[in-house]
Amino acid sequence: MPARRKLKDLVVDPRFISGVYNYCDRWCERCPLTSRCLTYAMEQEEDAGDPASRDITNRAFWQRLEGILRETHEMLDEILRERGIELPAADAEAEAAFLQRHEDARQHPCAAAATGYARGVDAWLEAAGPRLQARGEALERQHQMGLSGVDPEAEADRLRDAVEVIQWYQHQIAVKIMRAVGTTVPGDAVADQLDQSDGSGSAKVALLGMDRSVAAWAELLRQMPEDEDRILPLLVTLGRLRRDVEATFPGARAFIRPGFDTGEVGA
Repeated sequence: MPARRKLKDLVVDPRFISGVYNYCDRWCERCPLTSRCLTYAMEQEEDAGDPASRDITNRAFWQRLEGILRETHEMLDEILRERGIELPAADAEAEAAFLQRHEDARQHPCAAAATGYARGVDAWLEAAGPRLQARGEALERQHQMGLSGVDPEAEADRLRDAVEVIQWYQHQIAVKIMRAVGTTVPGDAVADQLDQSDGSGSAKVALLGMDRSVAAWAELLRQMPEDEDRILPLLVTLGRLRRDVEATFPGARAFIRPGFDTGEVGA
């Protein structure tokens, strides 16, 4: 079956939740809704049998992504032609406004603070490498000793999970904030209403990433109390950022994400 035919079949498949992929954190391995996500299904179709195409550092990943985008654009063009719809020509002024909007979003105080937090995480991870290794070795020794009342394997799992959570969200928080800020520019009344909704949805994803990161840092602080002076500043930064994002997007927490907040999870 041609790739475009597969894509069309996936788009109309009723098992998929419309828009579920718009406000997720892209952590497919931990998502309970992959079986109902069109984006995930498309990726599985494209990278079947090729694990390298799931690795963002691998050339195959970018080739696969390019192929998905090309097929999607071709399908869209075909649908527009079938319906007699002609898109307006590219507008240089509109493109310049879009680029300026992106730059303004990048410079927004919340986005700048999130970017600074991400750099702080990088610095902590680089410096904490030996201490994390020492903690892991200590837990391994406890496991070998078989001490009663101690579960070093569970502790090691929690330690590893905390680091993974922090790394997953450290850059995504800033990206989601920039999207939220970049889509909330006053304009046409109807378009502005849609933008405000999208901004709140993106801000909610950023807030959830912060919530999970705070919990992960708390776990690291519990297991590595000697790092308190290094971890607390990062927690303070996240706390302030979370407060500021909530103030900037007061409707974010109440935003209903398709699938995740509509009863499909755990159903």
